[in-house]
Amino acid sequence: MTNKGEIDIFLYFYEAGIILGIVMCGLNYLFMRKIEDRTQLLLLFSLSILIFVFSISVIGGFEGMPYGVLSLGVLTLAVLYFFLNRFDIGKKILFIGFPLIFAVHIFIGFINQVDYQVVDKERLMDVETKQYIGKIEKDTSVVGYKKFKDGEGDFLLISMGGKKKGNTIEVLEVKEDYDKTIIRIRTSYNKNPEPNPYIAVALTRIKSKVVILDTDGTNYGDGLLD
Repeated sequence: MTNKGEIDIFLYFYEAGIILGIVMCGLNYLFMRKIEDRTQLLLLFSLSILIFVFSISVIGGFEGMPYGVLSLGVLTLAVLYFFLNRFDIGKKILFIGFPLIFAVHIFIGFINQVDYQVVDKERLMDVETKQYIGKIEKDTSVVGYKKFKDGEGDFLLISMGGKKKGNTIEVLEVKEDYDKTIIRIRTSYNKNPEPNPYIAVALTRIKSKVVILDTDGTNYGDGLLD
């Protein structure tokens, strides 16, 4: 299953492919001012094919998919170049409008990122937190998150439940979407002895709703609330 976080990554790679194509067109114009449109198109298509072959033959598997999407972005730019470059307004859309839209999108994504830090479990020593950890270790059906506060700020303690016994948790990304704090995690099996695997994540701010997405598509955000 592909979750929203993975879709965002693919979208960024797709946009990066279009931007890469635009940069290539600009460099060709600077160093080969008399380059023909047919040659420009051939270079764009060639770049797209090279990236795609690299994604499946050198990287391969799921890890190579973002680069395949990158090649699709370059290919899209080639198609747009074919249709728009013959018109003056088309050139402005291609070389000014698209980069501006992508720059705004990247900027919005940047400001929606949230600073976070995974809290060492040895530091979770206050009475309330230790009592809660004891509870989730005894009751492995507890899945989700609970908000705590220590001397340095707010943090979420996220538990995976007994079905994830043996797994450890890695935080990949934390960002905001309107009234939501979205935490992307990845779980992997490595004989973790905890009966109910958990992780504590300190955040600079927490929205009223929390969504916790695993890379396997599981949503842990509908668990315990304050």
